[in-house]
Amino acid sequence: MMSAQRYPSYFDGIAICAPAMSVSSGATIAAAWDTQTYLSIAPANAEGQRILSQALSESDLALVARSIMTACDAADGAADGMVLRPEACRFEPKRLQCVAAKDAGCLTAAQVAALERTFAGPRDSSGRTLYVGQAWDPGIAAPGWRQWKLGSSQTGSPNAANTTLMSGALAYEFFTPADPAFAITQFNFDRDPARMDAFSSVYDTHRDATLAEFRKHGGKLLIFHGTADPIFSALESIDYYQRLTRNNGGAQATSTWARLFLVPGMNHCAGGPATDSFDGLAAIVGWVEKGAAPSRIDASARPGTMYFPGRTRPLCAHPSY
Repeated sequence: MMSAQRYPSYFDGIAICAPAMSVSSGATIAAAWDTQTYLSIAPANAEGQRILSQALSESDLALVARSIMTACDAADGAADGMVLRPEACRFEPKRLQCVAAKDAGCLTAAQVAALERTFAGPRDSSGRTLYVGQAWDPGIAAPGWRQWKLGSSQTGSPNAANTTLMSGALAYEFFTPADPAFAITQFNFDRDPARMDAFSSVYDTHRDATLAEFRKHGGKLLIFHGTADPIFSALESIDYYQRLTRNNGGAQATSTWARLFLVPGMNHCAGGPATDSFDGLAAIVGWVEKGAAPSRIDASARPGTMYFPGRTRPLCAHPSY
């Protein structure tokens, strides 16, 4: 994205997977929001430390994934365990709330509230949106989702990427000035976003949704994004592409040089119940060198995957499905 915006003549074609367009602002705020939310419902050990990984068990996440499929799978015309139309998904976690004691077939009221809160996205105390929400997708039960949100640590020291990688990025990189003593559990959603503005203005790329010079150069742009990406929301890429089309004469005009491909079920760049093996490089080469604009890109499940072995699916240029 930086190349398309700052060095628009350097490349004739750019293919991007999971563009981190607001990593040093919105997505990292969401990491803090999710960490604090899930910690608040996690059980505590004997020392009173909350165990983040236990906020939602494997069976809890599998229940949510199955319920998302029940609610949204067939909306794309094929009941196949994949949600190919995330914008048409109408999943309500409250349907899973226990009416009696907690068991494998339901979620506690606190778990339901935590899912609703995190998937809606972070807000400050006045209700101002700080980052987009997440798309409901069966990939919530995949290891790549847990790795970022909850981790696997059974101690009071979480190992989720949100609490390690993103916490360190905030303390040493995204805050101006740096704050080495900062912990992501201390993030204040009213005051702390302002501490990220200076670095965000240099580093983030979500503001330029025109790409006028890249388009004028004749550049071609492909964006790929997994709809179960737990750190950079696919909804951000959808919003960016919609802004791009509005700024460039509409969907038809924009599709002559920029296209978005969603990858249902895929976690961050790979993994999940997805056909996540595809050749984005061949697609951009074909478009730039042969004039073959891709309306579909064939994808397959990776060999040895626990999901859909041997399955193939077309990835479709948004908003097609």
